[in-house]
Amino acid sequence: MALPTRRFALRERTSQLHAAVDAAVGSFETTAGYARYLSGIHRFRADVEKGLETVDWPQTFGAWRPQAVAALAKADLDDLGLRGRSGLSPVFDLADPSHLIGALYVLEGSSLGARVLYTRAQALGLSDSHGARHLALQANGLDNWRGFLTLLDAMDGFDLEGAVDGAEHVFRHAARAFESDTRHAA
Repeated sequence: MALPTRRFALRERTSQLHAAVDAAVGSFETTAGYARYLSGIHRFRADVEKGLETVDWPQTFGAWRPQAVAALAKADLDDLGLRGRSGLSPVFDLADPSHLIGALYVLEGSSLGARVLYTRAQALGLSDSHGARHLALQANGLDNWRGFLTLLDAMDGFDLEGAVDGAEHVFRHAARAFESDTRHAA
């Protein structure tokens, strides 16, 4: 029996938390539903991307970097006349390469789901130039995802437990960002 690739091992080990995030994101069919989603995604991405600013990137990553979408999500909030909510101030251990690769698995993997979400946003009249910039970037980010998978599979010293821990931490933070928004919705 062949061993699963690192990607599929991460997917299997984090599937429950991934499902919880999907449930927290929900299905937006109205502008109000989209606004709730947008507030949560901005809070989540701004926090994690802030943590990435201090990462000492492994040389094996070369020029590859994760897609940054928080600024675009903020512009989307502005388009809709919404104010972003403050972050949740998490502490991410991104110095450990395996934790980092686990966190990046969550961030870059979101480009796959963004394709579906972008179609929903377009049905609400939003686009890559108004209200859904961040989704447009992610939906078209499959090359970055593929580049990440290459890095994941080639990573020296890969520790599955550390990667799972990093991914779980980021998934939990995402779920909190959306749940917090639901609890504080006006």
